Amino acid sequence: MLALAAPHFADLPRDQRLVAWFATQAAAAGDPVAAEQGYRRNLPVIRLLRGILSRPQVVPASLLSRIRAFARLVYLNHGLHDAETGRKQAPGFTASELRIAALAASAAGADLGLGGAGLEYALRALEGPLFDARLDAQRTVHGADLTASAVNFYEGVTLRDLQGFPEQAPLHSRVVKQGGVVVERVYRLPAAADALESALPYCAPPQRAVFEPLAAFFRSGDSSQLESAARAWTEAFGLVDAFAGFFDTSADPRGRKAMFGAAVGMADPERTEALERLRLRNSGEALLLLSAAGASRPPRSYALTAEGKSALFAGAFEAAAQVRAEGTIGAIAEPALVRDLLRCAPALRFAQLALRELSRAAADALPALQEALADANALVLAESTAEILPDPRCRELWPQFVATDWLSTVADTEGDRVEDDRQRSVLLQLWWFTGKGAAVERHASGRRYLAVPDGAKFRAAAQELLTLLKELQASGDAARWRELLERHASHPDPRWREEIASRLQGVPRRVAVLPPRLEAVLDGAGKVVDAQAVAVQDFDEHVLREWASY
Repeated sequence: MLALAAPHFADLPRDQRLVAWFATQAAAAGDPVAAEQGYRRNLPVIRLLRGILSRPQVVPASLLSRIRAFARLVYLNHGLHDAETGRKQAPGFTASELRIAALAASAAGADLGLGGAGLEYALRALEGPLFDARLDAQRTVHGADLTASAVNFYEGVTLRDLQGFPEQAPLHSRVVKQGGVVVERVYRLPAAADALESALPYCAPPQRAVFEPLAAFFRSGDSSQLESAARAWTEAFGLVDAFAGFFDTSADPRGRKAMFGAAVGMADPERTEALERLRLRNSGEALLLLSAAGASRPPRSYALTAEGKSALFAGAFEAAAQVRAEGTIGAIAEPALVRDLLRCAPALRFAQLALRELSRAAADALPALQEALADANALVLAESTAEILPDPRCRELWPQFVATDWLSTVADTEGDRVEDDRQRSVLLQLWWFTGKGAAVERHASGRRYLAVPDGAKFRAAAQELLTLLKELQASGDAARWRELLERHASHPDPRWREEIASRLQGVPRRVAVLPPRLEAVLDGAGKVVDAQAVAVQDFDEHVLREWASY
């Protein structure tokens, strides 16, 4: 866990501090929606955990520590399923222990979020979701019917039911079958609309052009208002930037419905200047992360791309990467290259993030294909884009840096099958480049390494992969793409995974960043008149604060 500070937040004009605060409130209003989208049992579990942890004094200490540990995971993953692997997480306590804690907390006056239902009944209803590893085991299962996935975009609906069904709001709705009738239910977030409307008096004109239609979208569910807000956002560059909506379709087995996500940031001038030198498909800005919600909390891609603009949270990305960098590169890269790779790693990471996102096309392809295209674009562009990688030695090391990153990702996979689109994109690249002889195994001192001996061969393979992916996108040949993923990007090499994982012992597997907490400053009448940013000091207290509105 890495708690970020925002030391320059106080330097913003007061109006912009207020814009950031109200935008953060709007983002927080959608956080429970994202949890509910992930799995229908997430909200009852979160409310139960919240209630128990609100009365820690009545829970045995040894049990309390295990419940807290599980609550942290549930918070970070927005529910019971791991945000990266999609696999359901097992609690470190038993059903009988949970019952003991729940009964004690309830007797002490805790609100367990039961809504009038009996505690014993509620606990029995949660036994399977919490303790049966086979029930709803995978959040998203590609290539199967909708009932195989735990994700909560569909209820009682099969793929056959949806043939010919006209979805009016495919991104931000659930589809439910009741009494034999298929119905679309559109998400609306009036609390988010209220917060954005409260920000309007403090907005600069470009911000207002975003917030007005975005508020109208959250109130009405009208897709055209979200599209208007996204178009306006492409022109809204300023001291504070924020956007929210439904964009991340990776959790939907159909690749159509999106999780709620939102992010708020303040200008990062130095990195933005570097991005402005690039002339790629999207305009770009760098932001210091102030808050994130939904699928963006904690950030995984460290970027928000919509229409023709990409916002990069490169400072947060680099802070998180630094926690793992020395141990990861030292364990995976060839020893002779470690020193130079460590020196170049910050520039290489920033280049990888910038080139991937600023070359990312509109979301008109399946999520996994979008990720693979974005990665392939970055592979091709890095060698010829001195604007973002001015150091010749760092550009020379680009292929080896990428190969090291591939192995790090392989070590993070779990099980025999991978469903996560980011991980599948990496497995596809690893298969492609090793198959082309552009990345080869080397052995030294009893260890295996993945080396790139010929930069020209690597560049040629990258261009060939990009060409193939573009052909698949243009043809719309979904069957061929699914076959490619199934054969070459869904099953990690267990030998590489076990070997690299063993070499990474002691290195954090993941680093989750916590944005600062934005707090309102009130006048004597209780009106919000300013805001301040405070770094999170107590993670457990922070979790309960965030869950208070669930």
